Amino acid sequence: MDVQDQKLLPDNKQSFVEKYMTAVREMTSVKRKRLLKTFGPFPAGYTHDDLERFLDLLYGMYSHVYSSAELRQIIVSDPFDRSETPRRLKLTELAEWLEALVA
Repeated sequence: MDVQDQKLLPDNKQSFVEKYMTAVREMTSVKRKRLLKTFGPFPAGYTHDDLERFLDLLYGMYSHVYSSAELRQIIVSDPFDRSETPRRLKLTELAEWLEALVA
């Protein structure tokens, strides 16, 4: 988020993206291992840069949300699951898993 975008935020509120990225970047090794065990290893056919760009896009799409409670309610399909009925997961779980992969 650049300086111009920060001017659009209310003075006393920090965007979800800023708060969440800070919290996830401080992920413990135990949590990282649990996420990798739960959601799987690096998706086949994607590079580290691909996942970082996807994560940036994901944060950008939801940067207008200020409440983590709101974000925990958003359910998305796993973008890397190519089956007819891809698994569904919470947006926060997807973001945490991607952070664990690119860490």
